Amino acid sequence: MIKDFDDELARMDELENNSDTPINQALTLNDPIENLSLRSHPIVESGENLKSAIEILRDKKVGSIMIEKDRQIIGVMTERDFLLRVTGKGLDLELEFVDNYMTKNPETLTPNDPISYALNKMHIYGIRHIPIINKNGKIYGMISVKDIIAHLGNFFGEDILNLPPDPSQDILDRPEGG
Repeated sequence: MIKDFDDELARMDELENNSDTPINQALTLNDPIENLSLRSHPIVESGENLKSAIEILRDKKVGSIMIEKDRQIIGVMTERDFLLRVTGKGLDLELEFVDNYMTKNPETLTPNDPISYALNKMHIYGIRHIPIINKNGKIYGMISVKDIIAHLGNFFGEDILNLPPDPSQDILDRPEGG
């Protein structure tokens, strides 16, 4: 019976090692941003009205949009920008433009920068989204806190998956289940 159990554990280890799941493809914080699977973030042209920008955020279910002019990033408009700069001011959202309320000249990174650079900038500047631009200054994408959390979840997957469902519950000293 013990041999059967050992054989089953060995088979489970084999399957896990041969798996193509993200847990087995985890990156380190020193790996370049381009190795992450970045979610799509919308890009709008300078001159877009606020109503349209809000609809894009809602429809795409993202917290930030990038604003470009002549294919160069000139700003970002985040949920926080809307909350602090637009909400409660009685503005006509169809007549006001993102250019007047966006964060101008946002912090940026390149695809070759390490993931840790994004964490550092997010921490220092209190931001959750950083545009990624290529060497020509063109928009490559955007990294968000969600992207980094997903990455960390993959990197530390085993530790996270083995946590008890109730955080106040002590971690078991032996496997439990069927």
